[in-house]
Amino acid sequence: MGGVGKTTLVTSVYYNPTNSDTVDLLRRIIKELYREKRDVTPADINLMDYRRLVETLRTHLQQKRYLIILDDVWRTDVWNYVSTALFDNNSGSRVVITTRNQDVASIAVESRVLRLEPLEEHEAWTLFCRNAFRREKEKQCTPELEYWARKIASKCQGLPLAIVSIGNLLSLKERKELAWRYVHDALVWEQSDIPEVQKVSTILNFSINDLPYYLRSCLLHCSLYPDDYEMEKNTLIRLWVAEGFVEELGESTMEEVALDYLNQLVGRCMLQAKHTDYIAKTDCFKVHHLVRDLIMAKSRNESFCEVYDKEIEGRSSDKVRRLSVTNMKDYWFSTEKPQLRSLHVFSPVPFHLSFSSLRLLRVLNLNHTCIERLPDALIYLFNLRFLSLRYTMVRELPEALGKLWKLEILDTRYSRVDKLPSGITKLENLRHLMVDNFFESNSRYYEDVLGLQVPKGIWNLKRLQTLKTVAAHEGMIQRLDNLTQMRVLGISDVTSIQCMGLSTSISKMKVLRGLVVYTKYKTEMLRLEALSPPPLLRKLSLGGKLEKGVLPCWLGSVTNLSKLRLRQSGLKEDSLFSLSILPNLEYLSLEEAYEGEKLHFHGRWFPKLKILWFRDMAHLSCIEIEKEALTNLRSLILVGCRELKMLPLGIENLSHLQKLGFDSMPNELLQKLRPGGEDRQKVSHIPIVRSWVMREDKWIEESLS
Repeated sequence: MGGVGKTTLVTSVYYNPTNSDTVDLLRRIIKELYREKRDVTPADINLMDYRRLVETLRTHLQQKRYLIILDDVWRTDVWNYVSTALFDNNSGSRVVITTRNQDVASIAVESRVLRLEPLEEHEAWTLFCRNAFRREKEKQCTPELEYWARKIASKCQGLPLAIVSIGNLLSLKERKELAWRYVHDALVWEQSDIPEVQKVSTILNFSINDLPYYLRSCLLHCSLYPDDYEMEKNTLIRLWVAEGFVEELGESTMEEVALDYLNQLVGRCMLQAKHTDYIAKTDCFKVHHLVRDLIMAKSRNESFCEVYDKEIEGRSSDKVRRLSVTNMKDYWFSTEKPQLRSLHVFSPVPFHLSFSSLRLLRVLNLNHTCIERLPDALIYLFNLRFLSLRYTMVRELPEALGKLWKLEILDTRYSRVDKLPSGITKLENLRHLMVDNFFESNSRYYEDVLGLQVPKGIWNLKRLQTLKTVAAHEGMIQRLDNLTQMRVLGISDVTSIQCMGLSTSISKMKVLRGLVVYTKYKTEMLRLEALSPPPLLRKLSLGGKLEKGVLPCWLGSVTNLSKLRLRQSGLKEDSLFSLSILPNLEYLSLEEAYEGEKLHFHGRWFPKLKILWFRDMAHLSCIEIEKEALTNLRSLILVGCRELKMLPLGIENLSHLQKLGFDSMPNELLQKLRPGGEDRQKVSHIPIVRSWVMREDKWIEESLS
């Protein structure tokens, strides 16, 4: 039943969200399998019927070992149809299904069924106390609250989702008997055909209704996203600001207040955090299935928002204020929607828009749609605050964009836009301008960034907090110091002559958190010695030759730095010492950045480093790691280091290492790691050891663990 921990169990191994529609499910499985191997997906896959999809999938899986997880399957016919394609090829393949439906579990007659039962009473009590009293040092219940605490815990019937949800809610309540008794009395079960599900829903409903109004609006907003959708942290924060859910508080910006709201919802278990291995920070969030069901129902009942899906019959209401369009083959806004404030499209197929009646629209989110140009009527959206064209086919922005004077967020990342119109300089309320232009490099791990051309006057947008990535020109470099509210700055095509002016401008950005600076040419000198680093700087990427191959002297003093990326720096052998003592550095990437043959990591170097990358080190032939160095390293990736033909010496000392990756590395190194190889035992403690090699324009993966 819901909340017992099925999804949590399988996601601890691997997560692959699915759609319950069989044809869409098969199509999605094929795309994921081809993507994982870097194969080219069949061009006509979206036109294939069920029979051709089965044939394609069976052909692809022949002689391969695979693991596929189908999470939260409700119907028996889904497995009946899909199992035809997922045949047993005697290669040790596995399919894992989670379901709340006993019939689904019973149809796989040769399967092993693991029934997750509710927790035993003592286990449930331990989990309850761990959450309800998480602020207490011992995480134990106080005697004066134990009576009501045990009565509340018993109502959860051993269901982990209910226990964690109500426990986190109680952790925020006063430590008074009256407050806890009120919570107990409010948890009155209603009659239901599935009483266990109703009990979880009752607790979750209570948790949602207990939210302050500002958190409630933010949570209900999350019902706009498709099931299992991973919501990016910064996008969520900016959307909440654009929707008007957030107000500035004291000296904190609206974005900082929204981040606090996000953390509160995670703390109350309303949102689930997904940890990435980028710098071991939380970047994405999801909504639990049951929570999503409840907030969708509340959103509809309160006319907060609606989701238009192919599974839902009928058109959306003319009075809808926020609308999400998902999984649609085609959709045309033919009816007037004068109340619409927010429109989100999650359908990648061609999409038709009519803005004639959408004068109140504040948010237009067209990520991943196949739209190729913005309609002229866009200029009539006078109230627009948020416009995202990320991953679209749009090539240019209209000059009239400057008439959208309320616009606060413009995102064209991964689109085909290569320059900005001069009208952009009229958007005095613009806070975030994300215009990175990417192109693929020769590595499967990296994409290189091209800065966009920006018009003169961009420096007059004094409310800008994010500007990335733009191509430098002289007029802009000299006047960047106007942008004192800047939090994230990305600038490319910098010349040596411009570096002094750039250093002066950056030094005045006292609240800067992230900085990217790339030179115009690979051999161009990056002269930033005069820079006085902003005190809050956490992420830094530098691309270009450093004078005498030495890091700027100020770099070792940036104590808040957690991520550092160096490219084409020309570093010498003794350059890493100043970085090794940075107290908070968690991520380090060196890309064509080191000219020496040997790298020696001494004891106590990089005490918090978790992710380490080496890419395209032309001369590097030896890495040595002493016993007490890199003590927290979790991931080590080696890419295109052609002279490195042996494992890093002392790699067996990295007891916390979880992932060792090779990309386009010498066969001499890889051969020693294959079965029977002389170095295989040295990596036996590492759970994931993988190699990627390009063969015939395809990425081939080899597991070495």
